[in-house]
Amino acid sequence: MKDKNQISALLGVCIIPQIIDEIKGFYNNQEEIAIKEFYKSNLFDKLQNPLTGLWHLSPKTLSQIFLAEVNEQEIEYPEEQS
Repeated sequence: MKDKNQISALLGVCIIPQIIDEIKGFYNNQEEIAIKEFYKSNLFDKLQNPLTGLWHLSPKTLSQIFLAEVNEQEIEYPEEQS
């Protein structure tokens, strides 16, 4: 398992910028609002915890989870694939 510092670096450099790029269209391409809303989300809180394993999901999947959270006020996580 990766430690919290490695997860933070991965999120900040690779994953979060791609998620923001995916979701900014939902906010009329206003990147600043997309960033603010993402950082307020439950998904972001859970994504920071390495034990959830969410960091291994693709930015596209994570953006879909985020949009579902915004639209439906709940998070549905994909089931583990064996």
